[in-house]
Amino acid sequence: MKIHNVVRKNNYYDSVTLMLISKQLKQVEGLDDVSVMMGTPANRVILQEANLLGSEGAAAGPNDLILAFRAPEDIDVQWVLSKIDEQMGKKAAAGKNADQMVIRSAIKAYQEDPDSNLAFISVPGEYAAIEAERALKYGKNVFLFSDNVTIEEEAYLKTIAAEKGLLVMGPDCGTAIINGKGIGFANKVKSGDIGLISASGTGLQEVICLLDAMELGISHAIGTGGRDLKEAIGAATMLHAIDILINDSNTQILVLISKPPAQSVVEKIMAKLAGTSKKVVLCFLGSVIENAPANVTVAATLEETALKTALLSGKQPELLTAEAKLIGWAEEARAHLAPGQQYVRALYAGGTLCYEAMLVLGETLGPIYSNIPLRKELLTHDVMVAGQHTAIDLGDDQFTMGKPHPMIDGSLRNEYIMKVANDQQTAVLLMDVVIGYGASEDPAGELVPVIESAKQAAAARGNTLAVVAYVCGTSQDEQSKEAQVAKLQEIGVVVTATNAEAARLARTIVGERRNS
Repeated sequence: MKIHNVVRKNNYYDSVTLMLISKQLKQVEGLDDVSVMMGTPANRVILQEANLLGSEGAAAGPNDLILAFRAPEDIDVQWVLSKIDEQMGKKAAAGKNADQMVIRSAIKAYQEDPDSNLAFISVPGEYAAIEAERALKYGKNVFLFSDNVTIEEEAYLKTIAAEKGLLVMGPDCGTAIINGKGIGFANKVKSGDIGLISASGTGLQEVICLLDAMELGISHAIGTGGRDLKEAIGAATMLHAIDILINDSNTQILVLISKPPAQSVVEKIMAKLAGTSKKVVLCFLGSVIENAPANVTVAATLEETALKTALLSGKQPELLTAEAKLIGWAEEARAHLAPGQQYVRALYAGGTLCYEAMLVLGETLGPIYSNIPLRKELLTHDVMVAGQHTAIDLGDDQFTMGKPHPMIDGSLRNEYIMKVANDQQTAVLLMDVVIGYGASEDPAGELVPVIESAKQAAAARGNTLAVVAYVCGTSQDEQSKEAQVAKLQEIGVVVTATNAEAARLARTIVGERRNS
């Protein structure tokens, strides 16, 4: 195999578009590996580490596009480039509208449309803060999809935003819904009077989708970025967003979601919430919150957040699977396991869904090893740890550097599914399937042949692989939750009503093992 690099000078595409193009190009016959990236210093390092960087790519500048692929020496490079151009042409055509003006700079866009009040920024991290600051100076709220922004830059941007009465969602903000319009990875959900603020993208998606399943709708869903509740940032975006929703007549209930924040940040948020009469549901995953204001209902999981919100809305939630049915599923699966099959192997696309699963699994199974562990001594970068349960967030930076996110391209998870299936100790494969805007067109359809092969591989050794999944999405999403669930159920996957329920079923299948 030979490494090929082609550089297109001064040819910019945003990272989301390039991830989607890279995914499609992997299907081109003859290509062993392919990546399409801007030639920033960080991206060139990524290509170097992936053994995809040639001399041409090494000389590329940050505004240049690198087409990097590994293929046989005798492959027709021009034919490959034609396939690349075909995919890029499709993406460009999909985004064109005959009535739209072509604008080549952000400043020109702000000048041409002064009434717009939101800028979506997805550029390489080294330029993201510059572009965000420019948007703020032009009076725009910012949805900052880009990552690799320093925490100092984030604090600076949010200070400027506060001075101007503007909102910075991000950096590394994946999901928001503003006035019914989805931004980033979002879902089509019903409109209503519940306003959400979240430092977690998939955590936000999970709750809004569960609310939708219970016939409840939202006013806004505001993302903050994953670091907003760190002490250095002080929940700047969340506090501002709370004020926005308190003053929004269309919002009657507030829902706040985050992984556990610093105590000083908790105190700031509690002081803010005590100043409103609106009902609030607060979920700092796994945290114990003492002395919460009377209007604040505390929830420990995403599932509990949705259920308690429904109760505050006057709904008697009918969401969860009957306990007897779950036990029946577990007993049936357990009856087919070989003696050595003892462990849950969880492979997640959504980081907060993975975190919630670990909280639930750990209630009875003891320590869960992970790349995003609940305790630092449980850190692992391996998909499996011998003699232990594992839960891996495949959307974490270590897996996505230079590669599409698993919500866009499931090929990396497909590899790991086969790996865990071939391990004699694996009893349950636990996983999420996330649909909606920006996600794969048919993630369940892509998983079906892989899961079938995994089950066959386990059976060849006399094992039975139990597969438990949760589909995060709605019936209104383009992929259709019902269609995704049906494809998985057809091949024997047990699909549950919530992510926490999937984790409870997985832990019940393997039985209780209280380790310390």
